[in-house]
Amino acid sequence: MLEQDLDLAKRVQQAFLPAKYPDMPGFSFYHFYQPAQRIGGDYFDYIPLPDERIAIVVADVVGHGISAAMLMAKLSAETRFALASNQSVNRAISSLNSSISGLGVEKFITFLCLVLDPKSGKIEIVNAGHMPPLWRRNGVGIEQPGEDESGLPLGVMDEVDYECSSITLAPGERLLLYTDGIHEAPNAAGDCFGIKALTKLFASTRDDVVDIGENLTKSIVQYIEGTTQADDMCLLVLGRQAE
Repeated sequence: MLEQDLDLAKRVQQAFLPAKYPDMPGFSFYHFYQPAQRIGGDYFDYIPLPDERIAIVVADVVGHGISAAMLMAKLSAETRFALASNQSVNRAISSLNSSISGLGVEKFITFLCLVLDPKSGKIEIVNAGHMPPLWRRNGVGIEQPGEDESGLPLGVMDEVDYECSSITLAPGERLLLYTDGIHEAPNAAGDCFGIKALTKLFASTRDDVVDIGENLTKSIVQYIEGTTQADDMCLLVLGRQAE
């Protein structure tokens, strides 16, 4: 019976996650999600907004397993409601934080939200205690936008005012969003993959978005061979196609 319940929980959780990539001319997407157990607390989503914009979300509920998965399901619903109810993304995340804090559960969530306007390439970023995205800029290298504006994780404190930063993704540029199960993934010797290695790999792969994502995930999965996956893993690559 427990096995059947876990299989059902896995299917329910998968229903909360995107089944396909957004159909957005000029932009490409890749995502990878692999829980440490059959269900997990990592979360990502693509949420359509007015004026053809889209919210791209990556989040990590502290812990994994059934309790984290249940909170992840609640987070999915509350995120969509908050973004639909607030015109500005920072107010939406402040509202979302109040909702999560009001649950009274002793868990917090690191949360990263990007709102993309495909007409201009402008991306608004609100970061609630998550790793900033890696931005591969043409002729510049790797930057981490929104790092200085990062606020508290969701659920730590009620009534938090989050800051919003913005960038413009130029043609040919890429963004990488990920959870800590990626860079903290340990090998058999106990050494973590590391943000430095992730950044170097992301900077050196010059293929399209899908090739970049598959190369990253293949490298990480190979790195942890011979040991048990320690945490949920999620990464997402967004790219603007070259003109």
